Amino acid sequence: MKIDFVVTWLDANDPEWKALYRECRGGECQEDQGRFRNWDTFKYWFRAVENYAPWVNKVFLVTNGKNPDWVNPCHPKLVLVKHSDFMPKEFLPTFNSCAIEMNFNRIKGLSEHFVYFNDDFFINAPVAPEYYFKKSLPRDCNAEKLGITPYYDPYDKFRNRIQVYCDTAVLNHYFDRRKVVRQAPWKWYGSHLWGKHLLATVLQYGQKSFKEFALRHNEQPMLKSIVQEIWDMEPQMCAQTCSQFRQDISLNPYIIRYWQFATNRFHPMRKDYGRYFSLGVDGITDICKALRNPKVKSICLNDSAQCSEEAYLTYKEELHKTFQIKFPQKSSYEL
Repeated sequence: MKIDFVVTWLDANDPEWKALYRECRGGECQEDQGRFRNWDTFKYWFRAVENYAPWVNKVFLVTNGKNPDWVNPCHPKLVLVKHSDFMPKEFLPTFNSCAIEMNFNRIKGLSEHFVYFNDDFFINAPVAPEYYFKKSLPRDCNAEKLGITPYYDPYDKFRNRIQVYCDTAVLNHYFDRRKVVRQAPWKWYGSHLWGKHLLATVLQYGQKSFKEFALRHNEQPMLKSIVQEIWDMEPQMCAQTCSQFRQDISLNPYIIRYWQFATNRFHPMRKDYGRYFSLGVDGITDICKALRNPKVKSICLNDSAQCSEEAYLTYKEELHKTFQIKFPQKSSYEL
């Protein structure tokens, strides 16, 4: 079984990209600062891959056509892919990560089994292929929640809550939860679920509809055929997702994960696959401590609109110090 990694990256400091962004957006939008800010930590992503997952088949680096100036384009495992290589022309140019992610099925040469990373998802300790796939199925935890929690704050508005609602609604249009659970009860009442997650599943016994799954904002193992299947069955919402900028009424890549659950094409695992941190919200001391902890397999260092420019500079300096101690040597992916 060949397992590829797919990682998306953008140089938000590129003058050409900024000019195109302003032209399409109609002016600078400060609320996007937390989404496009550059932390200059991407080289450590490659160092982590080389140190902790040397078994990877290929690494697909997906960009708008501008790659990091330090990346080694001749690396035998590295495949450089720009948006126009796989996305239909009518979806370009795009500044919407959901549009990019929902078209991964079109990437030429991508294996059926792949793991998707944002550029802020870092492998933090050695992982085996079986950490991501078992018996050819993505490993994941189908921990359910009893309902979708309304979310709003002045910084991030509704964040992705409306998209998650759309994901679940589309899922319920095509799948009956009762039938899904009956097909593989051990996946829905197994020992990988415990405490409130098992209770939530038990309390939904006999329910026809899915409510919501616990968030997984770390790297995600996926089946390429699942992405294609979603396009085949729901082309309208998939196309609506491929807008130039994010829209509330659309899907996001969680639909791929949900679809894997609803078709029982996943292998259960406990909900201990990684740690999530919000930069500028969570303390930098706790973040660096987690980076040094070999028991933490992966870490998401998510930027936040609540991270001020002053905090950004402080956090960035501390992150670079910690990463440099952890990975002092260049990887072969670097020039």
